[in-house]
Amino acid sequence: MRALRANGKGSRWMAGHASGRWTSWRLVLCALLLSASVQAGDFGFSEWLLAPVRVHLWTSVDGDDLHTTLSEADVERIVGKVNKVWAQAGLAFYVESVVREAPVQRNRLDGNPGSVDRSAEGLPEPSPMRYVDRAHWSGAVFNVYYLKRFKPNGLYAGGTVFVKDTASLRPVEGGIEEPLPRVTSHELGHALGLVHRQDTFNLMASGTTGTLLNGDEISAARARAVELGRFVGADALLDEAQRLAGEGKVGAARERYARLVELPMDSAKLSRLREWLQQHPR
Repeated sequence: MRALRANGKGSRWMAGHASGRWTSWRLVLCALLLSASVQAGDFGFSEWLLAPVRVHLWTSVDGDDLHTTLSEADVERIVGKVNKVWAQAGLAFYVESVVREAPVQRNRLDGNPGSVDRSAEGLPEPSPMRYVDRAHWSGAVFNVYYLKRFKPNGLYAGGTVFVKDTASLRPVEGGIEEPLPRVTSHELGHALGLVHRQDTFNLMASGTTGTLLNGDEISAARARAVELGRFVGADALLDEAQRLAGEGKVGAARERYARLVELPMDSAKLSRLREWLQQHPR
């Protein structure tokens, strides 16, 4: 699934040769097909991995830089689009909870440099980690914080994702239409061990709407997902849901089935789960 890139020098050399032109076009066509495959993903139900996300919406009576105006409906939309991005890797995220909370201290992120916490080496100043309430943070989930004003669009630091809800990106052809899902997906990429790669159309490029990953990045992200221990396989989640349903724990079973039916894929199993959910309304 590794995307191919045409070699400019080689293409010029082959321009005067009929067989060379045909080979070049085949390479380009192959690259396009492979890129489309990466974007769409090609994972069966049993290959999917799912992980919980705890979304933190910082609130402040002062309406300061930490105060986000996002709603739970916004969160649902954002995570849905994040899953479409990460479908190319067979990875999905579900909202474990949405926590509205006050930061542990009041301060402006673009305030007086003299008040900045400079203790977090390698982080932008000031570090948003200083505002995290550990009582609401969990190492068993991906913690994603949304805030209003911040110099970068997003940041992964201290095992935590931070996203500016006023993020702005440079549009590129084929890119996602909304910045927040792209920034969230990008920072989750860092959480999955990926580094910046300044290919305009790549998810890990800086400041663009690109969402593609190459085969090596997909393999690395999936391997890291297994290492983290936060992901569960779709089959394992289905088995757990069926066990709970058999024990008469319909509410718990429904919760797990609901996670699965949100997978951005077509599957006979998911069709049956949707039928079950319709037969067992809340």
